[in-house]
Amino acid sequence: MKGLFVTGTDTGVGKTFVAAALLAAAPDDVCYAKPVQTGWPPDDDLLEVRRLSGASDERTPDLGLKLKAPVSPHHASKLEGQALTAEGLTVRLKAADLPPRRWIVEGAGGLLTPLSGHETMADLARVLGLPALVVVGVRLGAINATLLTLRALAGADLLCAGVVLVGAEDASLTSALEAHAPQATLLRVPRVEAPSPTAMREIGRSLLLGASLRELLG
Repeated sequence: MKGLFVTGTDTGVGKTFVAAALLAAAPDDVCYAKPVQTGWPPDDDLLEVRRLSGASDERTPDLGLKLKAPVSPHHASKLEGQALTAEGLTVRLKAADLPPRRWIVEGAGGLLTPLSGHETMADLARVLGLPALVVVGVRLGAINATLLTLRALAGADLLCAGVVLVGAEDASLTSALEAHAPQATLLRVPRVEAPSPTAMREIGRSLLLGASLRELLG
């Protein structure tokens, strides 16, 4: 597959926001997918991406597994008597990739959020063969969480497409990442309350100015 896997340092850091912004600005052959959603309903990242980006249903196909409990996928699936595997979560997505398109695939939680007793979101990215975009919420503790996530990516032999800092400028965070993760391309977007599709498109365009994301999605 072609595209990128959107992961993060934690839950609630802005993965869905960034995915929607990229989709809003990307060409029409780029689509979005969410392989597994927990806390459903009311949480539904697919519908939120449609709302924020203004993208059509065709570009946001409903291909994922929805689990009710608002907990890690490994536990939510166990509560419903299901067994998750990275391969299993990609079957419908790979079937939809005919003819081949480019995809923005959003994970659940962080990179090491468990799918089962032996697989994590990193395994899902590996099965899809996609580089990972790491989304970071600008807040206290983000330095440690980001560096740990980047080390986990490297340990899993996954390519890093960049790091997106969501929120206000933070010199402490930026300088730490520049010093300790000089290989990572740093991008920043503001956290916007109730953004319009037009605003989301402009945010996405600013992200696509980065060479790595432009090559993958532009």
